Amino acid sequence: MNKTTLYWLLQFGGWAGLMLTSFLAMVVILPFFPAFGANSISVLLGVLISHVYRGYVKRKNWKDLKVPKLVPRVLIASIVQGLVMTVLSLSALAGMFVILFHSDPSALDGFLGLPVIEGVDEATMAKIREATIQNYSGSKLLIYLFSYLISFAIYFISWSSLYFAYQYLQKTREFEIEKWKLSASVKDAELNALKAQINPHFIFNSLNNIRSLVAEDTERARDSITHLSDLLRFSIQFDQYEKVSLAKELEVVEDYLNLEAIQLEERLQYKFNIDKASGETMIPPMIIQTLVENAIKHSINNLPNGGEIIVESKLNHDFVNIYVKNTGQLKVKGTTGERRRGIGINNSKERLRLLYGERATLSVENMNENMVCATVKVPIK
Repeated sequence: MNKTTLYWLLQFGGWAGLMLTSFLAMVVILPFFPAFGANSISVLLGVLISHVYRGYVKRKNWKDLKVPKLVPRVLIASIVQGLVMTVLSLSALAGMFVILFHSDPSALDGFLGLPVIEGVDEATMAKIREATIQNYSGSKLLIYLFSYLISFAIYFISWSSLYFAYQYLQKTREFEIEKWKLSASVKDAELNALKAQINPHFIFNSLNNIRSLVAEDTERARDSITHLSDLLRFSIQFDQYEKVSLAKELEVVEDYLNLEAIQLEERLQYKFNIDKASGETMIPPMIIQTLVENAIKHSINNLPNGGEIIVESKLNHDFVNIYVKNTGQLKVKGTTGERRRGIGINNSKERLRLLYGERATLSVENMNENMVCATVKVPIK
């Protein structure tokens, strides 16, 4: 059953159930059809007023309010709704009583509390009815109005309680689903990262390159072993982090670039232009590394003269903007290289969406004829 069908079933079922007790009490002193008509009108009014109220609540996003802010709003709204329903219900009831009184005055005797008096003519009974009705127009009418208002206000408070309890359960359920989606996405990203970095081919190339350095440049060989060790350690611990500092992510990126530079030599140039204030900004792990890896695999590797990678960051009010620029051009969509690049990019976009909603963005586009730029925008809070 979809939400819309369930909503209307609960609306009519709930209000009909509430008015059933009123109908059973009213049918004792009134004919069946007037009692049924009056309560049917109350059911329709309850559905209409609460439906309009629901629309207002959704427009004002009350479901996102904290309890201390929500409670007074619900109480005031319930009193207002109760007052509106009291006026409309009693107006409808009064109209039905007028019609019933003109058609059969004696039908109201039970409602007015008049006893059956033997031997009293109709003219005398008419005077008694008139006097009783006039008496109801005073303090008793105010008592009726107040009791109706309290009853309907309680109904609407109960309606709001059930509605917001349902919204809370739905929000909790959606949060759990998003949490599992994020977990699955992070695991998928972790798997892709491990495949890209800790596969035998990558390790074999890195170790071979380091081995060739041992005799030529011992210091650089030692540094390369450290880079490989740090990269492997972070990759293995990757699933423990939901977010890492930008500074930590850049350390991993630098380890990766240093290892790739051994293979590509002068064909790979890179530099970092990092805003110092952005260093402690928290971002999803492997986001920048994925973009750098794409730049090398799908652009730098395919260029005879290689190219350059520039990683930049800028702090801008409530956001940090990260740019990964590289020599090359985006290929036509649908090619094998772009499909592979798209998998990593789409995965990163999904992780950003799950963590930040629509506030975070990732885009890749050609800057000019020679450079491609991937831009990541992440909210600080």
